[in-house]
Amino acid sequence: MTREKKHLYRRIKTKIETSEIATRMAHGAFWSFSGTALAKLVILLAGIACAHVLGQKEYGEFNMVRSTINLFIVFGAAGLGLTATKYIAQFKTSDQEHVSSIYILTNFFAFGTGCLVTAAIFFLSPTLANRTLNAPELTSTIQLGALLLFLAVIDSAQQGTLAGFEDFKSIAINTLVGSFSEAACMLIGGYFYGVNGAILGYGCGFITLYVTNNIAIRRNLHTLQIRPHFSQLRKEDLKLLYTFSLPAALSSIMIAPTYWIIRTMLVRNTSFSELAIYEAADQWKTIILFIPTAVSQIVLPILSSIVHEDQKKYKKILYYNISLNAIIATILSLIICIGSNFILSIYGKGFTNHWTLIFLAISTIFTSISSVVGLSISSRSKMWTGFSFNILWGIMAVLFSSIFLQNGLASTGISLAILCSYIIHAILQIIYLRHIIK
Repeated sequence: MTREKKHLYRRIKTKIETSEIATRMAHGAFWSFSGTALAKLVILLAGIACAHVLGQKEYGEFNMVRSTINLFIVFGAAGLGLTATKYIAQFKTSDQEHVSSIYILTNFFAFGTGCLVTAAIFFLSPTLANRTLNAPELTSTIQLGALLLFLAVIDSAQQGTLAGFEDFKSIAINTLVGSFSEAACMLIGGYFYGVNGAILGYGCGFITLYVTNNIAIRRNLHTLQIRPHFSQLRKEDLKLLYTFSLPAALSSIMIAPTYWIIRTMLVRNTSFSELAIYEAADQWKTIILFIPTAVSQIVLPILSSIVHEDQKKYKKILYYNISLNAIIATILSLIICIGSNFILSIYGKGFTNHWTLIFLAISTIFTSISSVVGLSISSRSKMWTGFSFNILWGIMAVLFSSIFLQNGLASTGISLAILCSYIIHAILQIIYLRHIIK
């Protein structure tokens, strides 16, 4: 290392160590990045292996059921995880009794919504399989997946609670352990019992995550000397279910269901084989986004803790994270685009449409920008505005997908639709951001 590089390194290290905000961001980014990176790698490798174990058609069926589960996790979670993150971060140092109230509110309602959504999907599974997916053979598989929804919804609220405590170390470790559990059980289940076995294995990850998250939350509550009890629930906090949780849930609902609708449109217009190509490409989109996602995870609690204090510091942190996310996503997407043919060849014969992967990779640049801006909107409690942006995005994504599918573009078409919709979404959000932050 040259003298200049050593000097630069010492300056950066000193600046981080002497800045409380920088230290929190560096600590959170390290654990979020490392945990997310390893967890995504494990799931990626398991996905590749699962494609070989199940075969192309069955792999498409497995992912259709998995995306259906993920869709209804959003309904069940009802924005409660984001609510926990925002308000626990805001009050953890100034009003610990309020933290207890928020914790009880979010986790109690997660329990209730989890039960309702699980029951609804279990009994509606024949309709989903026959009329929506045009695959009646998947009825029992969807019912199996519905039983996993309850823990998945609880996991979402737990993760939000830990993020509010800024306990990113526990989130990283728990996510990694859950990913190993999911990967191992998914492959074993898929090998012996096909699609149903793979879905059961997928659910093992939720079980593991629930147990480890529960231990971590209890540890944080003990550290802050908080003993939650229903008597601590504040009536005024109930309004957060409407002013924050509801629009947060609706905003999330506009994302997962949009992807589910697009996948369904693709299957109905083409085949499960085309869906398999899209799913393979989508895994790499997720890999590209893992660093921006890790950065975004630490943004909300930090911005929430200073939103009513230093606006200059607020803007500096926000713009820094937007720029960082965009640069990282651009570099990674370029690498994926260059190696797109080789990447898809790993999945086996039939995975040859590299344009699907290229368009999805480029879309991550605009997705990463939108993510940080969206969290800034959340930190300022402008949740109904965020919901409006997501409605517009969902309409554009479905509309573009319909147009491109009608023109025979198949999996390439829906990837291009996602790219176009996120470009417009990012531009509109940036315009709004410049308006509200002077």
